[in-house]
Amino acid sequence: MKPLLLAVSVAIALSACSSTRLLSWKPAAEPTNVPTEVQTLARSADAATTKLKKNKSENNIIAYFNADGELVNTPQEGGFYRKLLGRNSSGFAIVQDFYQDNDAKQTNPIIIPNDKDLKNFDSAIGEGRVIWYSPTGKITEFLDYHHGLVQRGGYYNDEGKLVLETEGDNSKDVNATVKMRGYYENGQLLFENTQKKDTSESIFYYDNGQKMWHGVSSSEAIHAWTKDGKPTNLSDITDAVSAAEHRALELMQKYLNQ
Repeated sequence: MKPLLLAVSVAIALSACSSTRLLSWKPAAEPTNVPTEVQTLARSADAATTKLKKNKSENNIIAYFNADGELVNTPQEGGFYRKLLGRNSSGFAIVQDFYQDNDAKQTNPIIIPNDKDLKNFDSAIGEGRVIWYSPTGKITEFLDYHHGLVQRGGYYNDEGKLVLETEGDNSKDVNATVKMRGYYENGQLLFENTQKKDTSESIFYYDNGQKMWHGVSSSEAIHAWTKDGKPTNLSDITDAVSAAEHRALELMQKYLNQ
């Protein structure tokens, strides 16, 4: 199953503005219900199979995909295959994808409400939580779907720690509100960004939890602080801003552009 790429971005360009007129600051948004570690996430991996009803004709391979997720007729090196595990009490199919090369699971069991999508590799056809695994068995990310739209998602590093999370989906409606949060290696919040229509609002933080700067794309005003919480000019903390934004860009390039 292929993860959906959300049309989200952090307003990095705000920091280039030389204005230091103060904004009215708003508190950080309430955190979403995104597990901070993969051990917690793993507990929900088999939720789709709790009411699984099997029969002898199921739990068979129903589709093969190449490395790009395209449907093919035969197994492909570097590709994937899909099993139909059975159906739940509502009659919806439950499938699971596997790596062709080593038979390791690529996803958790997933509910497919419409049988016409049984051989569709796009993750948006699933309902509920879709969890992805590396070929070595590590959880890499998850997305929660409802009616084809992402409700929330999380991306994890090699140590199983949350590094990015998303909320909302503007893949079908460019005016829909989408939020993103990124984290430092120590688990502290690095940034939070909210996009609504053509406006983007960002708040960046130091690795001790203190706010660094806050800006809105529709305004040249930026509110900035030192690491000990004192109001300052943005030009006085350029090194800190550059380092924080560099990490934000690295996270998005690594985890969202796979």
